[in-house]
Amino acid sequence: MGEVVASRRTLAKRQRIALASTLALLALIPTAWVLFSGARPAIAATEGKQGNTPPAAAVSAGSGKAAAPAQTAGEAISEVLRHPILRNAQVGLMAVDLDRGRTIYAYEADRLLNPASVVKLFTGTAALQILRPEYRFKSSAWTTKKLDQKGTLAGNLFIRGGGDPTLVSERMWLWVTEMHHLGLRRVEGDLVIDESFFDGDRVGPGYEEENTDFAYMAPTGALSINFNALGVYIRPAETAGQLAKVSIEPQIPFFELDARVQTKARAGRYLLVGSHPRADGRQEVKARGWIGKDESMKVIWRKIDNPPIYAGETMKDLLRRRGIQVTGKVRVGKVPKDALPFHTFVSRRLSEVLDDLNKYSNNFVAEMIVKTIGAETMDGPGSWKTGTEAIRRFLKRDVGIQPDTYVLRNGSGLNDTNRFTAAQVVRLLDYIYRTREIAYELIPSLGVAGASGTVRKRMTSDLSHHKVRVKTGTLTGVTALSGYVMSRDREVIAFAIVANGLKVSSRRASAVIDRIAEALSGLPLEGGPTTLAKPLVRGKP
Repeated sequence: MGEVVASRRTLAKRQRIALASTLALLALIPTAWVLFSGARPAIAATEGKQGNTPPAAAVSAGSGKAAAPAQTAGEAISEVLRHPILRNAQVGLMAVDLDRGRTIYAYEADRLLNPASVVKLFTGTAALQILRPEYRFKSSAWTTKKLDQKGTLAGNLFIRGGGDPTLVSERMWLWVTEMHHLGLRRVEGDLVIDESFFDGDRVGPGYEEENTDFAYMAPTGALSINFNALGVYIRPAETAGQLAKVSIEPQIPFFELDARVQTKARAGRYLLVGSHPRADGRQEVKARGWIGKDESMKVIWRKIDNPPIYAGETMKDLLRRRGIQVTGKVRVGKVPKDALPFHTFVSRRLSEVLDDLNKYSNNFVAEMIVKTIGAETMDGPGSWKTGTEAIRRFLKRDVGIQPDTYVLRNGSGLNDTNRFTAAQVVRLLDYIYRTREIAYELIPSLGVAGASGTVRKRMTSDLSHHKVRVKTGTLTGVTALSGYVMSRDREVIAFAIVANGLKVSSRRASAVIDRIAEALSGLPLEGGPTTLAKPLVRGKP
């Protein structure tokens, strides 16, 4: 794959050269943040409990007990790396002080590993730089004739998708309402969905490795709704022995529901819900199992397989509810060249969409963004090929990561597909931090330790609570954590930890890896080791 760039030495040298601009940015961030959002900077330490006072004791990386104040972050990290869970895995780690341009700790930082959903950092950063933070996805309605005086359209209503990953039923209702206020009352024709903004591939590289109907495997579509997923709501009947109440959201003819869930007197539940495509293009949903009569309602999310028909049937139903009758059917087609623009519906700003991407690690949003990047920057419809190529050009031109030193095939990080090094992830974090228009938008989209996103229930101790902003990554055998830490001396640390080949659950692996972020946040950075004195040998201490 060629020489891996961003080694510890070259990265530290480049950061020392950029120190002046980095410090200037840090000085600007608090003022700008208060002016524009009324909040403190995204990576600033929370004020209150700890302030600038170092913690009296820190959590031991090895045992979870109180550690002597003299322990350094480097010593604690070395203990974590020798933990049995990580000792038998392939691990890459790098932590850099962005204010001083020095490496705090590095271990196998140039090893190519699967970073799982940490790849979304690359997707989101590239999108902000290429599309710009103010970018809005545009979905549009077209006609071939004008409305008559009664609001009747004598012909088809064409809907062209623009790749909006955040279009949900509530926002589509707003879209339909706006068309109602434009005078539309009746469509004497079909509702035609134009998907030409994207190519015909529904799922990206790596998705073929997993055959499941879980919502995180949802396909893409230029016109999509509800993240191309449906909710199946199950609640017990009042009496044991009766069938439970099962319903679907949205309730549209697109779905065929077959539900046989029993209500039982015992506590608990055992539910099996499946979603499968039908030959006629609709979706079949089956629900089986049982639920205790005293249990609360349970919602289970599943993907759909036909995005344009799903979105079109949802729109047709909402048009009907708003008093607009469509006499024809929903079908896929293209907007004619001589069509007239009727209405354009825009999404939230791209910077706002990043919360779904990073805080909640939404795979569907990531892949929709990749294909949109391809559609907006390359010839032809958006695809994974054109989208990832645009991201590679950005990484080479702006971040300094050469395209032959990593593997990028999709935007979500799903399955055994992508490869990056910990050093490359930290180089990207350094770029984000130094580029104010990116930092202001992307850093707030990261999960906050103990407070929000995928880490809302992790790192809740005083050492790290609200002092760590990160992107997580989780697959079978893979756990990753990357982002920013505010140290006890109020230094901003960028770090990346990637572990592959794990033999334990992601919950157990995350509990160990989190201790590295806690050490960087709560222990002295000076005086300790910056790497393991003796590299780990798999299976040996």
